[in-house]
Amino acid sequence: MLSAKENARRLFHHEKAAYMPIFGDGVVNNTPVVGYCERPKGGRGGRDWFGVNWFWKEGDPAPMPVAPFLVEDIEDWKDAVRFPDLDDFDWEEAAAADRIPSFDRENNLLYQMIHNGLVERLQNVMAPEDAMCAYIVDPDSVREFFDALADYKCALIDKIARYYRPDIICYHDDWGTQRGLLFSPDTWREIVKEPTKRIVDHVHSKGIVFDLHCDGLIAEIVPEIVDDLRVDAINLMALNDIPALKKQTGDKVVYDMFIDTQKYTALESSGLLTEEAFREGIYNDVITCARGGNFIPNFILVSDEWRRIITEELRHVQRDLQKEQGAQ
Repeated sequence: MLSAKENARRLFHHEKAAYMPIFGDGVVNNTPVVGYCERPKGGRGGRDWFGVNWFWKEGDPAPMPVAPFLVEDIEDWKDAVRFPDLDDFDWEEAAAADRIPSFDRENNLLYQMIHNGLVERLQNVMAPEDAMCAYIVDPDSVREFFDALADYKCALIDKIARYYRPDIICYHDDWGTQRGLLFSPDTWREIVKEPTKRIVDHVHSKGIVFDLHCDGLIAEIVPEIVDDLRVDAINLMALNDIPALKKQTGDKVVYDMFIDTQKYTALESSGLLTEEAFREGIYNDVITCARGGNFIPNFILVSDEWRRIITEELRHVQRDLQKEQGAQ
């Protein structure tokens, strides 16, 4: 039988996988990231290497940037933002902190995350509401900031490629809300798209697969993300219609989809989530998206009990899809 690693490699390289891969088996999301400081060291509260202040409390899935912010007016970003000196950093120590020396490369692909893409970084050097206004009142300064950030991200990718040697980079940049894009599609095209394309191309130049993590409902620009940015995979929330998107994009991209934790957390909080309903929901959500391939389910930030049930249902889907393929 094809190894889990080779099966996952085929998926992310747009070859036909023999069966649905599952994170943790052949491809490992190397979390938590604590070695480099796109967020505070250790991934909790404190300051990151830009000097942004983050708040975290026990039980939160991730820290959040808080006042005082570095930039009040986007036109002043050059005076307020200091990019970290990536050469003045112990990258071997960082890789050790992130478990790289002991990573099982023989059996797994290394999936390494980079937080705080262009839009995210703007929204943590500035108050989020000021950042949103900046796209309207001074788009030229925003684009200038994004061009400088893209240069920085490419330099960061150079270091990660050398010291971490990932097979896949998951680049985080949230462009959506629960109801749609943070900005108009034209604003995305005019300000965000081109510098992001430079980052995608730089990852590819290192021989590394590019997976875009993007929270929110962003379905209206997914075809452009696939055709123009040429990402290899896209890590989306379940509120996007994955089966419909797969019909549009065909075999050109892998859908790396999060389990719909929002739905199940709401049901659990209201006392309506039985184990039977949870199992049935996970199974139906995943098998609907997984038919036809180009798909891998992803789950992080869930309780141990949820993880056990999700893993069992993913194996259930995996077996049933193989039966379907054998019957065809």
